[in-house]
Amino acid sequence: MQSSTKTVNIVNVRISHKTAHVPLLEAASFKDKPKAYKEIRSLEGVQESVLIQTCNRIELYLVSEDGFRTLKAAEEYLASHASNHSAEARMAIEYSLNHNALSHLLRVASGLESMVIGEDQIANQVWNAYLEAEKANAVGPVLSLLFNRAVSVGRRVRRETGINKGAVSVGSAAVELAENLLGSLNEKKILVMGAGETGTLVAKSMARRCLSPIFIANRTYERALRLANELCGKAVKFDKLNEVLVDADIVFCSTSAPHYLLTNEIVSKLIMTRQNKNDLLVIDISNPRNVEEAIKELPHVKLFNIDDLTSIAERNKQERQKSVNEAFKIVDDEVCVLENAVRADSVREIVSELLSQIEKSRQRELAKALNMMGELDERQRKIVRDLTSIMLKQMFLPVVENFRQAAANNETELIEAATKLLEIKC
Repeated sequence: MQSSTKTVNIVNVRISHKTAHVPLLEAASFKDKPKAYKEIRSLEGVQESVLIQTCNRIELYLVSEDGFRTLKAAEEYLASHASNHSAEARMAIEYSLNHNALSHLLRVASGLESMVIGEDQIANQVWNAYLEAEKANAVGPVLSLLFNRAVSVGRRVRRETGINKGAVSVGSAAVELAENLLGSLNEKKILVMGAGETGTLVAKSMARRCLSPIFIANRTYERALRLANELCGKAVKFDKLNEVLVDADIVFCSTSAPHYLLTNEIVSKLIMTRQNKNDLLVIDISNPRNVEEAIKELPHVKLFNIDDLTSIAERNKQERQKSVNEAFKIVDDEVCVLENAVRADSVREIVSELLSQIEKSRQRELAKALNMMGELDERQRKIVRDLTSIMLKQMFLPVVENFRQAAANNETELIEAATKLLEIKC
């Protein structure tokens, strides 16, 4: 007999800063997410999907009845997407299934898998990834349950452990790197390219350390202007960048542009006309990269990227170890609760069909009863309708809860027997 419970497997396939450097993350990143969702939907067994993509991770979360086959298909898809880097991608790909996938998602949302432990930015990125998937019609009830719970757990971890106190973002780590390299940042001329989420974090972190005004450039000038006004800085139009670059000490690049904004040619010409005698420090925390790597060979130019933040991230982790341990305990507790919820949800179709059959029967018998009772005013009819509805809910609510509890306990035979006894056709 075919089981009436729905088999649910949670699959996670990923490449992150833990196994890959910036060039590989850049090669594997998805430039066209709507197209990516169409391709992911066509992978073997995929029923639901969410793609999380940040500057240091690319992750697929999938729901499938055949978890292992879907895992292998997703692994091959992610590797092949890295094109010329596919062999390297295969070595860097990590994966998790079911319990481990749930645990990993909760750790990601809590900032425990981030380069900078406890960062707040990832919580918004996880939720925004879910909203993008929802917009692409890629999510269903399972991933809806998981991602809503993951964000809630992330909030609990930060609230109860204080893991997010202090400098806890890639942006703040980049500023800390600049401070380590140059000492005091005061009196330095600073340009932040990009006024999105990461650029804003860089600018705000820099504003707390630097008394000089910060220059902010963005493709949308009005956005740069708003951030500059908030931080008492100065907005720069992209076509006027050279006027600031010629005298800048530090440039932070954090835009979402799919191409180089600072090429070797541009920076070479800039160095020839540069008025500042100090070296130009460029920190590129974009994905894909905004700065051509060749500029680090130029005289008086120092280039750093996300890979260079590793030492700061490790020190941050050591300082937060107590909070990390507490956070892992919370995640371990929550993943068990979440597993039970996923299993309980596996009888959703059975419960839906049961309630549908009950409601059809109620409507049919109600119509007969009202017809037999003769003339009733609308108030009296409503009383009868409400009474039948309440009685059935009270009778079958325990049945529904027992179905869910049996699913949570993996009591498949009990579910099959109850389905047969109640003549639930699904």
